[in-house]
Amino acid sequence: MSHANILEPLEADQWFVDSLDLREFVATAKEIRSRTIDNPALTLSELEPYFKALLTKQDWLPENFAQPNPNSGLGGGIGQWLLYRAQDRSLTIFSLVIPPGSTTPVHDHLAWGLIGLYKGQLEETRYRRVDNGYTQENAVLELVEVQQQKRGDVYHLLPPDGDIHAVKAITIFAPSVSIHVMGNDIGSIFRNQYNPQQKTVRSFRSGYSNILDKK
Repeated sequence: MSHANILEPLEADQWFVDSLDLREFVATAKEIRSRTIDNPALTLSELEPYFKALLTKQDWLPENFAQPNPNSGLGGGIGQWLLYRAQDRSLTIFSLVIPPGSTTPVHDHLAWGLIGLYKGQLEETRYRRVDNGYTQENAVLELVEVQQQKRGDVYHLLPPDGDIHAVKAITIFAPSVSIHVMGNDIGSIFRNQYNPQQKTVRSFRSGYSNILDKK
């Protein structure tokens, strides 16, 4: 990485959605993570049933957090709306809103994560990095799989091999909305954006659509 990902702690947990369902899920996520902090794969497997239960409830996410964002840090009108952020930045939850036909860049996350589809349909293309040197100039990616996701589906992110993908909304008339639960402050850190055809990689920071962080 060309930038250091050293972030100061926040003054307190940050809540952008007032929802009992979300607060109960966060409490569960913190408890599970405290027991499984040395085993991220176990964190994901234990947390997944609670996450799926949250996805089945369609009344806790406000409509303003299910909208595209023309000034997106990811481009393509993609909204990345922060819903919750832990004081120590070890847990964030956000909604990712992709307009019909738009695709995220190929990118990584640098932390474990759960992604669940809340509305619409997505096509996820997964990659694995196969070059020997993790430089900021060149990167060789191998296509792993292409799969479609429907409402309620959940998939895991786990570095290093399960962390690179691009996601496309394959709905026609409405955006696709997915909920992300991440083991870092994903919008504030610098991470990697890839061009598989040109075999290049660059550092970027996506930010959040509803807050303005200092660069």
